Amino acid sequence: MGIADRLNELKSKAVDATVEHSDKIQGAVEKVASTANERTGGKYHERIEQAGAKAGSLLDSLKASGDASPGDAPAGDAPPADAEGGVPSGQGPAAP
Repeated sequence: MGIADRLNELKSKAVDATVEHSDKIQGAVEKVASTANERTGGKYHERIEQAGAKAGSLLDSLKASGDASPGDAPAGDAPPADAEGGVPSGQGPAAP
């Protein structure tokens, strides 16, 4: 068995475990979102909700397809470029 076969086997096991425990994972995501929202005083409520929604959609896509890995990001999840087409602030190399 080659390394690629082993990695595919591990990926499959991870997806299966994620699907099997998706209810617990979703509950944990909601609890973390609630705690983060409380600790930040609601300042980042919108971003926290967006992160929770992304986690939920990833779980849903894993349940539906069964062949995506947790590390595979859907094509639309890339960070947006700034107005000038560059890297978003805080995402690229530091300026000298």
